[in-house]
Amino acid sequence: MIIPALDVLQNQIVRLYQGKYDTAQFYPFELGARLKEYADSGATKLHLVDLEGARDPSKKQWQHIQAATKALNVPYQVGGGIRSEQDVSDWLKAGANQVVIGSMAVEKREQVKAWIEQFGAEHFVIALDVNKTANGWAPATHGWLNESEFGLLELVDFYVALGVIDFLCTDISKDGTMTGPSFALYKDLINHNANIKVQASGGVSSLDDIKKLNELGVGGVILGKSLLDGAFSVEEALACYQNA
Repeated sequence: MIIPALDVLQNQIVRLYQGKYDTAQFYPFELGARLKEYADSGATKLHLVDLEGARDPSKKQWQHIQAATKALNVPYQVGGGIRSEQDVSDWLKAGANQVVIGSMAVEKREQVKAWIEQFGAEHFVIALDVNKTANGWAPATHGWLNESEFGLLELVDFYVALGVIDFLCTDISKDGTMTGPSFALYKDLINHNANIKVQASGGVSSLDDIKKLNELGVGGVILGKSLLDGAFSVEEALACYQNA
């Protein structure tokens, strides 16, 4: 599955380099129109990140994002600043098919477990952003500033036991770099558990990258900067993924 992604900051479409806000590159596209363009091009799922909400939960861009997604005829997942049961409820009621939980899934596992049990595992994507260390893949939290006490595979096992199958994983060193995805990361995840659906994110720069990821067996490829910068189109990415 090809999953076009848009990050939103100050009510504008933006891309960051390795998650750093001072590297923000803004794009002159209207959010709703861009989402519709992706959907009309054949995308069957979309990914949205509220970067304003991620930085400061009190400044969530609820109204802007909800208005932009109101007319969508394809499901979307949304993340950024989701810190409470009410946040989860609000997004699902607003039309999101799934909510993406990142730092909370690492640091507040029991709280997220309660949300999963309340709303259903099918409504959750667990986002685990990692750094490669001597001891393996180490999840990071809070804008990638803090390192988790839990290992990547340990966290995957915890959420699989709760019924979650969707995991969005990013090698932090690859994010926004257009230098190629972390094939080793996705290979390790799929070898660990072939039943999960891994969403590959970060570094995809060519159609060949998409082909290789599909051959590895990932459940989806998230594309952000490559689509915004015109490296290739949604149609080209879909054709490459389907024909791999």
